[in-house]
Amino acid sequence: MHPLAPTFRATAALVCVLLLSASCTKNSGSTPGPHLSLTDYKKSNHHLFVGYLVADGNDPAAGYNPANAPDSADFLEFFAGHDANVADWRVAQAKGTRIVECHFVNNAYFDGSAKDPATQVPGYVNPPGFSQTAATSTSTYDHWARDMYKKLIDTMGINGIDIDIESGTFGNDVPYNVTGCGENLMISVAKYFGPNCTLCKTDSLGRKPVLFYDTDGSSKYEAAMYTNHQSNYDYVLFQSYTTGNHYWRGSTTADFAPLVSYYGLNKLIFLVNGDSFIYPDGHQDVAGGDAKASSDLASFSQWVKDNNGVGTGVYRMSRDYNHTPPFAVSRKAIQTMNPYQ
Repeated sequence: MHPLAPTFRATAALVCVLLLSASCTKNSGSTPGPHLSLTDYKKSNHHLFVGYLVADGNDPAAGYNPANAPDSADFLEFFAGHDANVADWRVAQAKGTRIVECHFVNNAYFDGSAKDPATQVPGYVNPPGFSQTAATSTSTYDHWARDMYKKLIDTMGINGIDIDIESGTFGNDVPYNVTGCGENLMISVAKYFGPNCTLCKTDSLGRKPVLFYDTDGSSKYEAAMYTNHQSNYDYVLFQSYTTGNHYWRGSTTADFAPLVSYYGLNKLIFLVNGDSFIYPDGHQDVAGGDAKASSDLASFSQWVKDNNGVGTGVYRMSRDYNHTPPFAVSRKAIQTMNPYQ
């Protein structure tokens, strides 16, 4: 049985017991309060917003251009590519917005793998389904984590990494049938990213590279990867999809209680599925999907505000660009969570 299965049957009443008492400073979503600059707003204690910019050719280029994103978005995620103009990234970062890149770990490798450039064996060919050396519970993934740090922080100059922990996102070098591999990978990543990283540097504002734990609850080894090391993660991005293909057994904010019970309210950011938003020509993948996704983000954001949660976000926020005005649904969510004082 999946480790989350029992808790998903919990009732919404659990939320009342689990809510944190800390209050959040209320500021505007599209622009900060009248006495706060945008920079000060980003530094303030407010509800967060995460937007995925998906560069797979299905959204307008202007939609996945970081410079066009709502000023008050806290995090932007590069997924399936990114805007080619680095200057656009810097425009968003100058507003205090942090950029991370999402990674499936099917491209990860343990130390000693044929994929590891530091230890490659010339002429070696992997047999089908296997890596150079059979992974064990003590295999480390430090080389992959180090290479991700060099790529994202040192070379690209962005602000962190999102590890997508869902069914089907693990490759042969992080095999399901070897106990502890996923856990060991995340231990290595946490050396370079996240609040406990030691092989990392801080940015100009004293912040360490961000580490997102990104899941829909379907990972076979989620219990060990999250519960044993939850202090290593900045936030949990929960793919609480209520439209399109999804794993989550819930459908509304009434079903948040077991998620809060498992992950803790102080880390959870609830994402809706922007795949359901309208296209530039006005059509939708599924009739009514745009209205459903928009309504869910509005209700999720109100729940976060009312219950002192962390925040909300949109997978494929880049498609929200097709609304009038651009990013209308995301901006409304930010404003709901952070109204004027």
